[in-house]
Amino acid sequence: MDGGRMALGARIGLAGAGLFAAAAPARAQSSFASATSMSWDGVLTGIFLGLLLFSLVYNGVFYRLLRERFLIWQSARTLSYFALVLALSPLAMGPWLTPDSFARQVWICIFFDLSVVVSGPFLRRYLEPGTVGPRIRRLLGWPPMLILATTPAMLITDCPPAYMALRNMLLLAMLGLCAAAVIMALRRGSRTARYQAAAWSGIGAVYGVSLFHDIVLGRPFDAFLFLLFPALGLEVMLTALGILDRLVRLRRERQEARAQAEAMRIIAHTDPLTGLPNRRAIEESFNGDPPVAIALVDLDHFKAINDHHGHDVGDRVIFAAGVALGSGTALAARVGGEEFALLFRGPAVAVATEAERLRQRIGAYVQQMVPLLDRPVTASMGLVHIGRGTSFGAAMKSADINLYAAKESGRDRVVFIEAA
Repeated sequence: MDGGRMALGARIGLAGAGLFAAAAPARAQSSFASATSMSWDGVLTGIFLGLLLFSLVYNGVFYRLLRERFLIWQSARTLSYFALVLALSPLAMGPWLTPDSFARQVWICIFFDLSVVVSGPFLRRYLEPGTVGPRIRRLLGWPPMLILATTPAMLITDCPPAYMALRNMLLLAMLGLCAAAVIMALRRGSRTARYQAAAWSGIGAVYGVSLFHDIVLGRPFDAFLFLLFPALGLEVMLTALGILDRLVRLRRERQEARAQAEAMRIIAHTDPLTGLPNRRAIEESFNGDPPVAIALVDLDHFKAINDHHGHDVGDRVIFAAGVALGSGTALAARVGGEEFALLFRGPAVAVATEAERLRQRIGAYVQQMVPLLDRPVTASMGLVHIGRGTSFGAAMKSADINLYAAKESGRDRVVFIEAA
C-alpha cells in the first residue's frame, strides 16, 4: 500500500472532519509509524474515555429536556471518538481485533469516516437558524455521507489513484464546507460558532504542524498522538460548553415564546375595557366545564347615557358594570357593547338569588364610580338553566329570548326559565 498517499488522504480526512476526528489508520499514516514504539499512557486514555462517557450522559440528559437533534449528532460523534480511542489503544479486544489485525484497521477507518460524516449534520442543526446560508445548510446535511463510499480506499493495497483522489476531494470539500459554515456564522454574530471555532482550534494547530512535518520537512511529527488527544479532549469540553450555552439560550427563548403566547392568548380572550373575559373566553369555559345556568345582562337606556354624557362616560359606566358583575361567584364576561354574560356553577337552587343580587349591584357600583350621572343605571337580565348536552349557541339564544322578554316587560328585572 502507498503509505505516503494514504497518510495524506487520512490527514486530509482529519481536516475534512472540520478538525474534529481522531486519527486515521495507524498503519496508513507516517506519523503513526513512530507511535507504534511509544508506550500508551493508560491514565490519559482513561481520562479521555471518561470525558467522552460524561459527554454522552450530558447529551442524553439535555436531549430528554429539550429534544434538540444536534444532541443526537453530537452523541454520534462522541461514540465515534470513543471507538477510535479504543481502536488506537493496545487493548486486544478479542482474537479478531488485536492491535495489528486487519479488522482493527477496518474499525479505525470506519469510525474515522463516521466522525467526519456526522459532523456536517451536527453543525447544520447546532448553529443558530439564520446564521448559515440555505445552500450551505443543505450541503451540511446528507451529502457528506458520500465520504463513506470512499472508506475502502484506505484499506485497498495499491489503491487506484482516481479513487484516492475522489476521497481527498470529498474530504477537502467537507473541510471547506464546515469552515465556510463556521466563518459565515461568526460574521453573523453566532455565539455557538465562537465556541465551535475555539473547540476546533487545538486540533487544527496539531494537524497543521503535522502536515508541515509531512509535506515540508518530509518526516513524521513524533508528538502527533501525544498532542492530538489533549486537543481532542479540549474539543470535547469546549463543545460541551457551547452546547450548554446553546441550550440555555434555547430554553430562555422557549420560555419567552411561551410567555408571549400566553400573553397573546390572554389578550385574545380579554375585553380591553373591563378586563373581563370576552365572548371567545366564556365560550371556551362553557365547553370545558358546562355551567348549571347562563344569563345575559344588558344595561337599560345605555344609548341615552352616551348621547347626554359622551362615550367616555359611557365607557366608565360599562367598566363599573363589569366590576359589579365580576365581584360575584359567577364567571362574568363582556360579550359586546353594553351586554354581559354570566356563567353560574354550583348549586342550581342558588342561581336565581345570585343573579338578582349581581343585577342590582350594577346600579350601586355605577352610582359610586360614576357619580356625575343624573339618574340611576339599571339592567335587564335573561336567565336560563342549562340542560345536559345544551350547546353554547343554544344556551345563549335562550338567554337572549329571556333578556328580550325582560326588556319588553319594563326593564330593570330578571326573566328566568327553569330549563333550556
